[in-house]
Amino acid sequence: MARVKYTVRENKKLGKHSFYAVPIPNDTLTFAELCREACDNTSIEPSIMQAAVTDFMKVVQRNVLKGFRCNLGDKFLTVYPNLQCSVKDTDKVTATAKMVNAANGRSRLGCTVSIKFSQQFAAEVSWQKVDNRGVAIEEDNIVEEGKEHQPGGKPGGGGAGVNPPLPGGTVEG
Repeated sequence: MARVKYTVRENKKLGKHSFYAVPIPNDTLTFAELCREACDNTSIEPSIMQAAVTDFMKVVQRNVLKGFRCNLGDKFLTVYPNLQCSVKDTDKVTATAKMVNAANGRSRLGCTVSIKFSQQFAAEVSWQKVDNRGVAIEEDNIVEEGKEHQPGGKPGGGGAGVNPPLPGGTVEG
C-alpha cells in the first residue's frame, strides 16, 4: 500500500476553526523520468516513448481547441475545454443569463479522473498526517473508508479532510 503524507491548514478566509487537509507530494517526476519508467521491461526506447507521447499530446491539444473531449488512456483521464464564468446578484444589479458570456469568463483546460481509477487509488493509498516540519503525528482517531467522523466522536459531516474523499474528481488548471 502506498503512503502519502498530508498536513492540516486553517482556512482563515472562512473565519475561525475551519481546517482542510493538504497532500504533501514527495517530489515531481519529469516527463523523461516517467517515459524511462514506462519503458522498463519493454523493448521500447525511452526516446521513442517521449516522441510518441509528445505527438499524442499535440493531437489532444488540437482537438480540445476544436471543442472535443479527449480520453487519455482507457478509463484514466478525460481532457476537455472549460469556461469558468458566472454572474451574481449585487445590491444594484440583478443577474440574468444574458449577462453570462465568454468575455467575462476565463478559458481553462478541464480534466476529470475516471471513477474506476479514483476507486483503485482510494483502495491502495494510506495517508499519514504530518506537522509543518514533516514529522509524523500520532492520530488518535482513524477514519475508515465510507464512514464519517468528527473530532470528539460525534458522527456527521464536517469540513474538508474530516470525511473520506469521494471517488472520482475534477482537476482544473
